[in-house]
Amino acid sequence: MAEQTTPLAALHEEFDRARGDESDGAWAFAVSWRLLRRDVEPHQVCEGLEEALALVRETQESPEELFGTPEEHSDALYDRWVDEGRLHLWDASSMTWREVPAWGLGIASFVSLAFMVVLLADGRTSLTWTAGYVLLPVGIGVLKAVVWATSDTLLRARGTAVAVAGTLASIVVGASTLALANEWAKAHPLGTASTWSYLWLAAACALLAAAAGRWADARPTPAPAIADVDEWSRQVGAILRGRYHLADARVAKIIGDAHAIAADAGRTVQEECGTPEDFAAGFVPDHARQRRIEASLWAVMAVGQGVWLLGDFDWFRATAATACLVFAWRLLHRDDKEDGQSGR
Repeated sequence: MAEQTTPLAALHEEFDRARGDESDGAWAFAVSWRLLRRDVEPHQVCEGLEEALALVRETQESPEELFGTPEEHSDALYDRWVDEGRLHLWDASSMTWREVPAWGLGIASFVSLAFMVVLLADGRTSLTWTAGYVLLPVGIGVLKAVVWATSDTLLRARGTAVAVAGTLASIVVGASTLALANEWAKAHPLGTASTWSYLWLAAACALLAAAAGRWADARPTPAPAIADVDEWSRQVGAILRGRYHLADARVAKIIGDAHAIAADAGRTVQEECGTPEDFAAGFVPDHARQRRIEASLWAVMAVGQGVWLLGDFDWFRATAATACLVFAWRLLHRDDKEDGQSGR
């Protein structure tokens, strides 16, 4: 059976063969990595690399001599696509409900290992096991994926305020359910076993996550059809809020202006403005707002860990709270250039 490869990986190999110099493939990989890190759509990354590859083949000069360092060329491509109004971004960090089982169980596998490490570090080599010892790591993993999907879905469909409210509600309901189930389980012990048994739980979660992931990959989601004007507006709003991180008020104004332009021209918005993806490509992502939102989430997690410390000091929670605060501070003080972004 032939080994499958992605279009980007195939392009990197083409760079290796263009002059017989493997450093050219490394250059192409670095360019694509920087663009993908900035959420540029993979097909557009391929387009930029194909242009460079054609010139390398024609001149037989190294790509670095022709285009500069990977950092310089990726920035040049990004800025050019912005100027041309066709910067296509993708949902690199999106979470669909179909992906929740795979991601949730995958996270649960890591959480199970974390539980084991913390308990062993505390000197607890054996446990009086209850259903709670199994339910908590699995529930935390699945809850994280559910919260992620809830936030992602509501942000794209309803806006920031509804997404925040829905996310908080899902956290409260999920955490309360896990806490109540754990308290009930304490009265129904299952027996004594080694703390190392968490390895079996982690392995089981990992295997189930892989199976769920294969199931999700085998059922591709069809591209949404544009049925009417309202659907066009919903899709544009979802793209601008989710991929470009624009504020709700600005998204509403953009969509309103598009409808006004289409009405003046006597055409539908799709006829006048193009598909939602093409229309959204004319706007620049708001990286500063994205960082503020991410920093706020890290700060909330730090506060949550800090609340636990008020009742019972624990070095593990203190370290986690400090790390969350450092991430939040780092995000707020990171500029576009440091992030590998054009800052436009």
